Amino acid sequence: MPKDLSMEIYIRSASCISPQQTFGAAELPIDVKSYSENKFVAIEPDYKTYLNIPSARRMSRLIKMGVCAALSCLKDADVKVPDAIIAGTGLGCMEDSEKFLASLIVNNEQILSPTSFIFSTHNTVAAQVALLLQCNNYNFTHTHRGLSFENSLLDSILFLHDHPDANILTGATDELTVTSYKILDRLGIIKKETDQNTFSRSQTAGTIPGEGSVFFTLSGVADQRNLAKLSAVTTFSNPSGKDEIDARVAEFILHHKITTGDYILTGINGDAQSDKIYHAVLEERFSANRKGTYKDLCGEYHTSTAFACWASTGMLKSQRVPTGLFHDGAAGSAVNRILIFNHYKEREFSLILLERC
Repeated sequence: MPKDLSMEIYIRSASCISPQQTFGAAELPIDVKSYSENKFVAIEPDYKTYLNIPSARRMSRLIKMGVCAALSCLKDADVKVPDAIIAGTGLGCMEDSEKFLASLIVNNEQILSPTSFIFSTHNTVAAQVALLLQCNNYNFTHTHRGLSFENSLLDSILFLHDHPDANILTGATDELTVTSYKILDRLGIIKKETDQNTFSRSQTAGTIPGEGSVFFTLSGVADQRNLAKLSAVTTFSNPSGKDEIDARVAEFILHHKITTGDYILTGINGDAQSDKIYHAVLEERFSANRKGTYKDLCGEYHTSTAFACWASTGMLKSQRVPTGLFHDGAAGSAVNRILIFNHYKEREFSLILLERC
């Protein structure tokens, strides 16, 4: 698959379940929620609107979040059955995986219920959406760590190159469980401080983990109801050093004509070591741009860029700059383009460009 695909892809609708009050909202709220503990937990909606009770009882928390966000997204786009369902996830359904592994130990590997195992696979959310909609079209889940969501976008662009009139449901889901939190804490990945407002100026190690489920309806057809344009997605992995990172960013800037009038949204996560990359790029390439961060609102997880895309989409449509999202020179002029720059553990890097319709 090409690493860089440039095409005007239109975002028809977007739905987000996150640690903020985002579900059912068109944009990030003015008053963002602050957290007094070192984890960001998604605010779950009332699932009865989208799921019947028997079905919901069989679903884990992540599956319910994913299915609910997906169905809400399709409803907003007035699409009954999408032409493709493409999802991304870093770790998949962790809760069901943990249940299955625990039952192996408790039952001494005998008389095991297959339910947790069936729901534990990474493609469960996309599969459940297809089953509920009786959708037999293209269905794929990308599980590529910090590039899982980006690869779902690239897959969507490839599909729309061949079928520009199609409506594609694409998104990402990841959850934070009790066990995964303990593992992250044991590995020293979780920040000891609990104030996420110090992310952009942190001098200490660690970050604050999060979770969320975000879905978009994408199409290649221009329409006045569209929310925004997805203009470019570029990814690269395991760069040799700062020089290669800078060269990749410089190439993107030149190719897509990024100017000082564009907003830059970075994945600064509060870890002093990994954030050095962001600060170096911002100083070298974006010193005059209006800048902001997003992980101090949703936390760090494999597919957090989906939240960044949702927040940016709302901002481009409403032309309102949320104070919780942009901090540096954000007030005033129109918002025409937003560049999202993220890396996951200094291994997987992505640049996503969104534009106003």
